[in-house]
Amino acid sequence: MTALHDATLETGVGTIELRRGGTGGTVPVVYLHSAQGEGQALAFLEELADTHSVVAPLFPGFGASEGLEAIDDIEDASFHLLDVLDRLGFAQVDLLGLSLGGWMAAELATRWPDRVRRVVLVNAVGLYVEGEPIKEIFGRPLDELAGDLYADPDHPVAQLMRAMAQAEMHPGEIPFDVIRPMIQSQAATAKLGWNPYLHNPKLRDRLGRISAPALVVHGSRDGIVPRAHAEAYVAGIPDARLVDLDDAAHMATLERPGEVARLVLGHLQG
Repeated sequence: MTALHDATLETGVGTIELRRGGTGGTVPVVYLHSAQGEGQALAFLEELADTHSVVAPLFPGFGASEGLEAIDDIEDASFHLLDVLDRLGFAQVDLLGLSLGGWMAAELATRWPDRVRRVVLVNAVGLYVEGEPIKEIFGRPLDELAGDLYADPDHPVAQLMRAMAQAEMHPGEIPFDVIRPMIQSQAATAKLGWNPYLHNPKLRDRLGRISAPALVVHGSRDGIVPRAHAEAYVAGIPDARLVDLDDAAHMATLERPGEVARLVLGHLQG
C-alpha cells in the first residue's frame, strides 16, 4: 500500500493539516473525516493511493488545524472546503466522506456540482428523517458510545474509548494528551451540529442538484445513523445507489478498510 505523508495548507481561515499521497486516477480523491477526526493510519486511503492521488484535509478545530473561530455553521464549512479545493488546485474531485464528512461532501456537491465527479457517502449525517433520529453523540459515556461506533468490541479505538471511560472514574491514569483530541473533536463538531442536531433542514430538498454518481454506504450495525438516512440520500440524489456493509458499525472506514476501499474503487471506476 502507498503511504500518505503529513503536510499543511494555508487557507482563508488559517493553516490546516492534511495527509496526501499516491498518483493516478482521473481526478484526485478527497476524503472528509467524521466527528472522530480520524486522520492517521487510514489503511483504506493507502489502498486508494495505490492507484489514485489522495488528499485528506483535517477540518478546523481538529488536530492542529486552525480557523474554527471563523466557522459558525455548515455553510461556512462548505465555503472553507471550496477554498481548500481551490488552493490545492483541484478543478474537480472524487469526494468521499464519513459521517460528518459525508454531510460536508453532500453540501459541497449540492452547491458546486461541477466540482465533484463522483461522490461516496459512508454513514452520512446531515438529514432529518421523521421517526428515525440520529443518536446522541455529545456527552455520552465513552464505553457506551464505543458500542455504537464499532461493531468489533476489540477494535483498538473501541478499547481505548472503554479505557478512557474507566479513567474518568480514576483520574490521572490516562495522560490528558491522549484524551485531548477527543475533547477537541467533540467541540469542533458541536460548532457545526449542535442545533439543529447534525443536520441541515434545507439539504434534503437540495439533493437533486447533485450531478455526480453517488455511492451511499450504510454499516449494517451502525448505532448512530439509522438506515433510513442512507435511503433518504439515495432517494434524493438522482444517480445514487445504496450498499449495505455487513459487520460494520458507524466507523466503517476504520473497521472495514479493505471492503470500503474495494467499494470506493469500484465506484470511481464506474
